[in-house]
Amino acid sequence: MSCLDIHMECVIPDKNRKAFYRLTAMQGLLNYTLIRRWGRIGTKGQPGQSDRFTDQVDMAQELRRIVRKRLSHGYVIVSVDL
Repeated sequence: MSCLDIHMECVIPDKNRKAFYRLTAMQGLLNYTLIRRWGRIGTKGQPGQSDRFTDQVDMAQELRRIVRKRLSHGYVIVSVDL
């Protein structure tokens, strides 16, 4: 099994915004899973959302779409773990 973990943060002091967004992409035996978790920095955040894909290409497209959207909302990538 392989795993990709992307951690992003958005800190805007003027708006009192301190948020994180974490994406974890995993390969299982029969499918691919993309787990999203978000919340305020310093908390565990929301329970998150899990999406399953039968194709790695579909999961990668969704991962890229989410990262682009978060970056356009002011998030920056803090870490990427393989």
